[in-house]
Amino acid sequence: MKFIFSVLFLTLTVFVSAQEFKSGTFLYRIIDEKNVEVLSNDKKMSGNVMIPESVAFDGKIYYVSQVADTGFANCKGIKSLILSSKISKIGKRAFFNCVNLNSVNIPYGVKEIPEGVFCHCQALGGISLPDKITIIGDYAFAGCKDIVKINLPDMLKTIGNKAFYNCSKLAALRLPSEVEKIGIRAFQGCTGLLRFEVEEQNKFFTANESVLFSKDLKKLIKYPSKKETQLYTPPSALTEIEEFAFENVNDIVAVQLSNGVQTISNYAFSNCETLQKVKVPTSVRFIGEDAFFGCLRLQEESLHGGVDYIEFDYSLGLIEDLE
Repeated sequence: MKFIFSVLFLTLTVFVSAQEFKSGTFLYRIIDEKNVEVLSNDKKMSGNVMIPESVAFDGKIYYVSQVADTGFANCKGIKSLILSSKISKIGKRAFFNCVNLNSVNIPYGVKEIPEGVFCHCQALGGISLPDKITIIGDYAFAGCKDIVKINLPDMLKTIGNKAFYNCSKLAALRLPSEVEKIGIRAFQGCTGLLRFEVEEQNKFFTANESVLFSKDLKKLIKYPSKKETQLYTPPSALTEIEEFAFENVNDIVAVQLSNGVQTISNYAFSNCETLQKVKVPTSVRFIGEDAFFGCLRLQEESLHGGVDYIEFDYSLGLIEDLE
């Protein structure tokens, strides 16, 4: 008898938790006996949108504690969002492709900026992230072309793959001391970058002459595209240059690599149109695909062993709906 009761109770709980209802402008989905998540009822909603702290349904009051996955995706008319202080979780791609969104607050209880949440929010010029944020997910701010500055929270540990992809106006970035992981191509397409800064206490990364490196200076992660240096000589400890590390650098004419460098990764110097000379030492064992693609002035004889030039199709390997 107890077993039958338990099954009935579980079935009822699942049914209630999955129930949706409409109230005002929004749809809500019941999470548990006290909380609901919110999602858009009308993709044509526009202007300033405020999400309430609580909502009544069937004689009960529920807290609005979450924004659903893709909850407001493609709501292209929204210009500003005010999220209630009760919200502690924002779903994946919640505001994906809200192309006119220019203002949003992130409540203090939120601990993660998930995958693609603000991807293609082209009008978003800046955003304040609360102290509890520990993760910025893959593609979180990809395509946010108007972001000029973003202050990363002190507790941040992870920056996901292509998290700031094509944030072309982002001018500077300071990494706090707790950051321990930066995903692949996290800053690809950030063509407005002037400098990186890294807090000295960080155990995993450092900035050397405004260039982002691993802490031991063995891996060059990203060279700011707008850094005004014609001749660049990396630290002698360098052994690896990451993918897209020097992409679209405007002013660089020559790079002198010291003996010890072993890897120049795929597309490492892509579209460095002013680059003329690269001293590649004999220690180099691998030069990746299209490492010098688009380097129109590069003197090929300056490259140890020569380089194959293969046209690179940027649509390959990309996730279409995120990029």
